[in-house]
Amino acid sequence: MLEYTRLDSILEYLRENRTATVADLARRLYASEATIRRDLSALEQRGLLRRLHGGAVLTDDVRAEVPLAVRAQQNTRAKREIAAQAARCLEDGQVIFLDASSTALCLLRHLENYQNLTIVTNGLRTAEALSRLPHKTFCTGGLMLHNSSAFVGSYAEDFIRHFNADVFFFSSRGLSDDGMITDASQEENAVRQAMRAASRRHVFLCDDSKIGKTYCYNLCHVREVDEWITNKKEPT
Repeated sequence: MLEYTRLDSILEYLRENRTATVADLARRLYASEATIRRDLSALEQRGLLRRLHGGAVLTDDVRAEVPLAVRAQQNTRAKREIAAQAARCLEDGQVIFLDASSTALCLLRHLENYQNLTIVTNGLRTAEALSRLPHKTFCTGGLMLHNSSAFVGSYAEDFIRHFNADVFFFSSRGLSDDGMITDASQEENAVRQAMRAASRRHVFLCDDSKIGKTYCYNLCHVREVDEWITNKKEPT
């Protein structure tokens, strides 16, 4: 199992069970205990868990989530399929909002097919990638969350209110069974709310690994978006 896959599996297990032992994780992930200890140390350095004797406990910080560098390597085929479909929503000359999600990041490869776009994002990695394209790009600035490389806070939200966007592309960590779009980060959800309020059309990008998962903070119901794009053949 690849390292980023193990790290995500460890965090998902801890979200469900709160605590875990090294021995149990080693058995579940078919890895050596030495490897699991190194993984736990790496996650602890990122503030995502706290090491205990013989195991680990999920951090009390409810904002903790899988780092963007890890998420960017997950379900890449599905995210690319979704991004290709999402790009069909665009037209030349539009103003678009992109959140800091790894799914929205996949959309960038399609933007070179359009002209005179104005793009506003709160994602540091997204802004860096956009610097290689000819479009007019704005980055919100604000407080940067290190795990997600997302700019958040009142400065970012106020910046967004200066624009009127045609389309807002966004993702989240989960879509609950009852249709709520949820996330582990209240701060990122607040920025998404500001982008929703300042855009005419809302396009939710959701790969099938997120369907049926619920995180701490609600963004909106899936019925409140204009379009839901997923790689699942028959979304429910």
